[in-house]
Amino acid sequence: MKHLSDDRITKELENLIQKFKPSHAQKERAHYKIFQENSYRKKGRNQTWIPTIVSFILLLSIISAAFFLLNGKDMQSNYDVTSDLDGFYVQQTSTTSNTQFTIYFHNETLFIEDITPYSTSGDTFSEEKFKKYITITDTKLIPGKYKDYSVTKNEDAYTIEVKGETEFTYTLTKVAPRKYIGEDGIEYSTSLYLDFAEVITDEVTPERLGTAPQTEHTFLIEWGSDSMDRGNHDFETHEHGQLVVSTDFDELQRGQPVYYHTPPSLITKNPAVPEMYIGRVIGLPGETVEINGGQVYIDGKKLDTFYGKATMHGLDEEEYFIKTPRSAIGNEKSTREYFNMNMASVTVKENAVFILVDQWWRGYDSREFGPLPIEEIEGIITGIAE
Repeated sequence: MKHLSDDRITKELENLIQKFKPSHAQKERAHYKIFQENSYRKKGRNQTWIPTIVSFILLLSIISAAFFLLNGKDMQSNYDVTSDLDGFYVQQTSTTSNTQFTIYFHNETLFIEDITPYSTSGDTFSEEKFKKYITITDTKLIPGKYKDYSVTKNEDAYTIEVKGETEFTYTLTKVAPRKYIGEDGIEYSTSLYLDFAEVITDEVTPERLGTAPQTEHTFLIEWGSDSMDRGNHDFETHEHGQLVVSTDFDELQRGQPVYYHTPPSLITKNPAVPEMYIGRVIGLPGETVEINGGQVYIDGKKLDTFYGKATMHGLDEEEYFIKTPRSAIGNEKSTREYFNMNMASVTVKENAVFILVDQWWRGYDSREFGPLPIEEIEGIITGIAE
């Protein structure tokens, strides 16, 4: 069922009323027939009042329909959005609570966790002293893993209803594009624009390089950095062989890996950076690129591709912490900050593109030097030499 906004409902009602609104001439005729004085009025009374009665009944019907629609709009806007929340994650930001809640929806499962309730920083913890600064103590969330739940949306309010043995409800209200507040006063933030339905996808670019033929318009290069590694030493010559670079291209496409001249400004800062580099085209001329919580957005639309978010060896945050041994993670805090990094919006000028490496923490790209002039690109990487 399609859910109409209040403005749309009002507009449709106005259009409907206009169709049945009597014209000026009709009003004059009705007035004349009702108030005229002649001897034949009694004789034709029944016939004279029939159109008026019909119009009156029709008007009542329109008013009733309007009343039902306008007063029933709350019921219509309160609809189930459970299936739309996969991957949605909010984290508590309040400093006035002794909790640190996270709410996460994944694979039809709701995860509610209360992590790191407080830190003593090595000092003796005083519960009495700690509670002195707490203003939110009566929280309504119950940590756990839930399969039997639903979420309904009513305007900017999202009500989570957990069923089964542990029954409770909890309402989050959106107060900013990525800010929410719980019914108990706890504040949350998220990296996602929950109400952004529009996404940009890429059904063409392969995640792995295949083999490519050599022609008169290609040349071979060697690459030893892991900046493009997606878990298979991707692009690394010592593992797969030389890369084929083609100079035969008219217009660059999103997702294409390119071979380009490193901007002198970057080499000045770090002389160890090679003069030629590899990256992937993310933003095209005229587009605005932004990174929020480790996710790339193009003109406000989520870039829903394998190269549109922060990864390590091809793994996103959840996969990485599941598959990587604790001993190999190092500093968990900084690692999570990497997966949730932000970058202010950048508008790409004409004759330029925005470049990102696949493994953001291991390479240099437009985050450091801005959009890259297309004239600095030597060619597109079509694959591994046959």
